[in-house]
Amino acid sequence: MIQPNLKKKNTISATDVSRNNSREDKLRFMLESAKILSTKVDFRTWLLEKAKLTVPSLADWCAIDVLVEHNGLERIAVIHQDQKMTDYLFEFEKRFPTTEKNSADLYAVIRTGKAQFVPVVTDETIRQGARSPEHLKAMQRLGLKSLMIIPICAHGKTLGALSLGYAKSGRVYTQNAFEFFQEFCNDLGVILDNGRLSLEIAKRDTAKDLFLASLSHELRNPLAPIKSSLELLKLREMTTDVREELAGIEHQFDHLAKLLGDLLDVTRFTQAKIEIVPHTLELRKLVERSLKANDALFRASDITLHFTYPSTPLPVWADDTRLEQAASNLINNAVKFTHSGGSIWVDLAKEDEYAVLKIRDNGEGIDPADLPNIFEIYFQGHGKDNASGLGIGLALVQKIVELHKGSIAARSEGRGKGSEFVIKLPITDIVSFASEPGSDAGTQRMTQHVLVVDDNVQAADSLVKLLNMSGCRAEARYSGIDALAHETLSDFDIILLDIGMPNMDGYEVIRALKARGIPPPPVVALTGYGLREDKQKALDAGFSAHLTKPIGIKELSEMFKKLLP
Repeated sequence: MIQPNLKKKNTISATDVSRNNSREDKLRFMLESAKILSTKVDFRTWLLEKAKLTVPSLADWCAIDVLVEHNGLERIAVIHQDQKMTDYLFEFEKRFPTTEKNSADLYAVIRTGKAQFVPVVTDETIRQGARSPEHLKAMQRLGLKSLMIIPICAHGKTLGALSLGYAKSGRVYTQNAFEFFQEFCNDLGVILDNGRLSLEIAKRDTAKDLFLASLSHELRNPLAPIKSSLELLKLREMTTDVREELAGIEHQFDHLAKLLGDLLDVTRFTQAKIEIVPHTLELRKLVERSLKANDALFRASDITLHFTYPSTPLPVWADDTRLEQAASNLINNAVKFTHSGGSIWVDLAKEDEYAVLKIRDNGEGIDPADLPNIFEIYFQGHGKDNASGLGIGLALVQKIVELHKGSIAARSEGRGKGSEFVIKLPITDIVSFASEPGSDAGTQRMTQHVLVVDDNVQAADSLVKLLNMSGCRAEARYSGIDALAHETLSDFDIILLDIGMPNMDGYEVIRALKARGIPPPPVVALTGYGLREDKQKALDAGFSAHLTKPIGIKELSEMFKKLLP
């Protein structure tokens, strides 16, 4: 009597499955599944959304588990058509965590890479899987009637498993459904493998960027006292020969500082955190400033410069600092790869609605095989003469130009035949020019009362000397604790505070100052960290401004004018 009833029940269930797992349902499922891949989310979200698609049309219950470190399992998704049962599944997971003892069938699939297909789950099946009377009772409440556990694999390795079950609906899985979900798990394997690879790449990129930022910070700190000492020497009387030697030292110092700036910039660009502050500027004046800044380099290299430009202005909507950085990078490269006695041509022109800057030389040229990759980050070319520098200058130039809605191209007929770089920028119809950088009549003598707080004694002392020789009344403290203990702290006009100090860093000092209830004088963060988020963090903490080491008297003078009446 029992056997016919079972057959009748199975016949009804097969009909139900046939209706719900029809070709149209599966096609709809695959189409919706493909849409999920078009969203920019992490692989865990992808897997969760795909699990949701299976319920209720193709399953009453679905779970996805993935392998993690030390052969453990992480449950990415657990979905049930009944929300109360979903809550119960989470409760079940807490009482009986997914371990090899509690989930022997799941671990067997992960370990062997072979699926388990149980079309009809009987009470005996549940009893065999139970580990205790309490476990049995909890499993019976799930009411499983049909079950599949299918490995998620990629490149011959098992990465996880998809579990699907029918319960109260009374449906059972067929061989056709089993094969369909095996194919589906192949797709999940690709998603999981690619997602993990992307995550690993992102982690390594983040680690690399943090390293570069940290390296830049650590190198900027010793540069700070060198910068101050150089500026102190420039304030003294000296012979022409000594002044020329000092100019050479300063040029090499600026070159080193520029390389460190490029390290920070490449970190900003790879994290998409670079910003420009554009205004209308005359391109000729910007190029002239770049050429003037490299004047000593031209003279030292014995290179002839040819500069031509139109009689009419070339107004562009640009960030002068960033665009000058791009122009200077190209000019430096031209000098770097042009032999003594060679020539460099810098030409400005208008072409249609674009301002065009061309920088051409008769130097070493570029191998044709290198041209397609010339703007890739860290690319240095195949020639031995190209293996100097960091390989990031041209990549930064391209990013800067693209931020200005422009384009850049490189041309060369081959090694030994020179090269040409062409920048095109859209001409703006806004012709109200902002004041040019450095247009103020020099740096005025300062008279402020300044406290410098830095654990680097040499850096603090050299900055104090520079400030005092410039007219300020400055003194130093070498720790945050000593600074807070100063008896007349409120008498200072401004405080220059290093952030990365031991025992009590700059953030702790600024919090302590504010906690006193007496408004302190303006406090400027002085640090080797110069990323945008570093600056914002300092402002959010209560600093009045942020300066990135190394700094000179010009930067300090401009900051004082900005902060002090």
